[in-house]
Amino acid sequence: MIITKKWVTLFCLSLLLFATACSGGTSSTPASSGDSGQGGASDKVELRMTWWGSQTRHDLTTKVIKLFEEKHPGITIKAEYSGWDGYFDKLTTQVAGSNAPDIIQMDYAFLTDFARRGALLDLTPYADKELRIKDHDKSMITAGSIDDKLYAITLGVNAPGVIYDATLFQQLGIEEPKESWTWDDFSAIAAKIAAAKGDGFYGSADISGATNMFEVFVRQSGKGLFEDGTMTATSDQLKEWFEMWAALRENRGATSAEVAASTTNALETRPISLGTAAMDFAWSNQLLTFQQVNKNQDHKLGIQVLPHGVNEQRIGEYLKPGQFLSGYAKSKHPKEVAMFIDFMVNDPEATAILGSERGVPVNASIREQMQPKLSDAEKVIFQFIDTVSKHSSEISPPYPQGFAEVDTSFKSASEQIAFGQGSMTDIIAQFIEGAKATLGSSQ
Repeated sequence: MIITKKWVTLFCLSLLLFATACSGGTSSTPASSGDSGQGGASDKVELRMTWWGSQTRHDLTTKVIKLFEEKHPGITIKAEYSGWDGYFDKLTTQVAGSNAPDIIQMDYAFLTDFARRGALLDLTPYADKELRIKDHDKSMITAGSIDDKLYAITLGVNAPGVIYDATLFQQLGIEEPKESWTWDDFSAIAAKIAAAKGDGFYGSADISGATNMFEVFVRQSGKGLFEDGTMTATSDQLKEWFEMWAALRENRGATSAEVAASTTNALETRPISLGTAAMDFAWSNQLLTFQQVNKNQDHKLGIQVLPHGVNEQRIGEYLKPGQFLSGYAKSKHPKEVAMFIDFMVNDPEATAILGSERGVPVNASIREQMQPKLSDAEKVIFQFIDTVSKHSSEISPPYPQGFAEVDTSFKSASEQIAFGQGSMTDIIAQFIEGAKATLGSSQ
């Protein structure tokens, strides 16, 4: 057979290209978003993830990230975590600068705001593909959807409650709070504990500036805190709320203005954790961390629903998606973002690591698998969620745009009242006018 020089050249070139492909050399074509990153260096995908929480949450989340990276060696995730204070201020700045993390821990209160600003990734195209949701509670899928698009996946189901030192109650001979207790009962118990323990000890942390707890108080009147983008709370309701806490501060049923002002959202700093109060208001998933950081490790903590209104029109208590996971709308790797979110809520190993620290798992099959291995504290949380699911009302719609400013103003108003910086009537009137202006300008 006669072979020309031209064909020899082409044959050699083919061998060279084949050898290059087999050697694992990189291609000039970039990896697609769907590539899991199993190839060479140019296929590597790096994601950034942000969340808030306690040191316990940081440790558990970083363990899950490490496990995900082991199972997906082409993907790395850079952790950016912090406490609650200032978290959404920083995220807002990052979004404005088009530099937000790819994976974002999101809160129900701020979901609408960020979704309608175009900051969040529409996860709908990935549903039941990269992101399996068939075993998720349907109400939680609805909770994570805005304008018929899925923007957030629930990490766990929570409910607001009163954390209390059950051991201390027993030592003082005071009956633990019952599911039927009222705000009057709460006030009487808090004052009784303070009197029994003496100076330097308080019945409860002062949470008069916590908007989400005041919301339950308002819901007991039959309305949500916000309706159609406006605030429904009346001056009379605000006055009743703030007067109750003012009376508690007088008899040490609640922490003093100075103590409350110096207390942060970090659970390690809360009075009940420091052994200087018997009760605090929190979310059910936080019971685990409260127990772990408690100064008195031999004390057992319990949780009960928020007190009822004396003449309530409906139960204010509700089930809430704990933290959400969302994606950043401008992420260069949306498919990988969906893959990681799926891993956090659906992978048996990952969910076993996380437990119920962020709430009772949203995946029904995962909940069933976890039951035999629950710790005593987790059993208390699961039982509490079961109680709330039977005795609660439907969650209100996500907070309107402008809520963050209203939330800050509410806390400021509570501090002004606690420190006596003006008349309660004037401070309440200023808060209401400010809230109206803020929410009106956000429509």
